[in-house]
Amino acid sequence: MALSNDMTLLLNKIERRLGLIPLSSHLPVGMQKPDWANIIKEDTLVTFSRYYPNRFKLIINDDTVVKKKEEKTNIVWYYIKDEILQNCKLLGIKDIDWTDTSAANSSLSNGSMGTYYYPAGVPCIASTFEEIVGLQTMADFASLYNRGITIDFQYPNRFSLRGLGNTNYDLSQFVVILLVEHKNISTISPTMMETFELLATCDIANYLFMNLRYYDNFETAYVNIDLKLNELQDWANKRDTVIEDLKNAYVSTSNMECPIIWSV
Repeated sequence: MALSNDMTLLLNKIERRLGLIPLSSHLPVGMQKPDWANIIKEDTLVTFSRYYPNRFKLIINDDTVVKKKEEKTNIVWYYIKDEILQNCKLLGIKDIDWTDTSAANSSLSNGSMGTYYYPAGVPCIASTFEEIVGLQTMADFASLYNRGITIDFQYPNRFSLRGLGNTNYDLSQFVVILLVEHKNISTISPTMMETFELLATCDIANYLFMNLRYYDNFETAYVNIDLKLNELQDWANKRDTVIEDLKNAYVSTSNMECPIIWSV
């Protein structure tokens, strides 16, 4: 119900912005207000997702992926199972979630820190200082041998783990951050909704203009139709400007999925 209400509010706002309140109920079949939601799902959400995708964490193990090793290269590929994506289009994989220090990322510590895990939420007042020093010492020691792990993603649903010198890793369980297409407007950040609303308005205006132009200035025995399509065309022409703004913004700190390196 909440998702339906969100879409209804968006369609109402677009209707007001385009000045279509007196006309919307008289539009031809297929172009009426309830039909606009399909344009937003098929056009606006797809375009917006390419710049600001939806993200969710996935624990990689035997339940979520199928592992296959290529005979010639010995590269281990992880194939994400279709049922895990739940009909969401996978756009890419951002990275391993290095902030996850739980047992879900267990295999990442093998070979560097053993199987030591900090017991989150369990205080140990007597040895707090020693534990902190020990963690830092192990981190310093591990950094001497840490080659770094990067993800080699290949569309549509497989990836491998690579290191320095094209080293290939075969890990039992770890966490990655998937980037997928937005399925509905509920997953879009409220701080980005202003831009999304502008893009949606442009898409609806373009859809109506491109189809209603065949009805404009159409003379019948009873009436000469004049739909005043100039306003719709003006809104449709704004789409390029909105896309340019998205291109300029998505490689900045406004995009959580864009890797940023601070240097001093």
